[in-house]
Amino acid sequence: MDPRLPPLNALRTFVMAARIGSFVKAATELSVTPAAVSRSIRSLEDYLGCELFHRMNRQISLTREGQIYVDSLADVFDRIALATQNLAEQRADRPLVICAYPSFIVSWLIPRWSRYLQTHPDAQLRIVTTLSHDIPFERKGIDLAILSDSSDDPRYISTRLFETTLVPVCRPNYLPPDTLTGDAADWQNALLHCDTRPNDWVRWAQANSVSVDTTRGQWFENASMMYEAAMSGLGIAIGIEELLSREFDTNRLAVAFSDNVEVACPFSVIRPSATENHPFFSIFMDWLHSEVQASSI
Repeated sequence: MDPRLPPLNALRTFVMAARIGSFVKAATELSVTPAAVSRSIRSLEDYLGCELFHRMNRQISLTREGQIYVDSLADVFDRIALATQNLAEQRADRPLVICAYPSFIVSWLIPRWSRYLQTHPDAQLRIVTTLSHDIPFERKGIDLAILSDSSDDPRYISTRLFETTLVPVCRPNYLPPDTLTGDAADWQNALLHCDTRPNDWVRWAQANSVSVDTTRGQWFENASMMYEAAMSGLGIAIGIEELLSREFDTNRLAVAFSDNVEVACPFSVIRPSATENHPFFSIFMDWLHSEVQASSI
């Protein structure tokens, strides 16, 4: 037998077909034709000098030799993929990938990013968005997420970053200045909601002892769209105070009710444990905490 390794493509095709139990399904997974799968496996059998599959009327099963071979090879490609991922994660020039909701990125992170670049011009970041708390860290190569609330997933580390509050907001003068939370009959049809935080009005109503139908009103895909609707005078949004400082300062939004009881809304950094090995992780976290501290002064 030729002492060199057999063709890796043929080995990969064989392992896929053995796992799935079908040349046709293996072809779909590998984005090739069934005929190409058959030829690839036949060439591997010729190389090895033995049959790896019994072929029976469009059905296949492993021969004794095929079973022995696949048992030895089954995790080889998984280990290659893991080794490749580990190498990518350890590269010094790989950006730190940060995930957050669009409203947090636009309203909190980007306005502060220039200070990060001034002090750490070589520590590269890559920012991606999410509309869900279910973050595909490993699958998408995400190093950390900054999300409201924490994570109960035991696979990930959750660290409190800061705490802000939920407040109802609207365009100034949208409501009469003496409107109170108890006047729900006058304003409950004007609620604005976002799909990414569907329970905020419920939490606020409970904290303020307000009886209001929180299913009424208009729904938007994300908080940024909801805030824009509020600034356009379309209704009352339930907002995250820390993310609306610019809108308050420029008088585009105001707290809707003078007797509002604020509701706590914590933000956390959530990450796999392996993220701490990234060369830019500590740099970014130190900067992040300094920005939080500066905001609270």
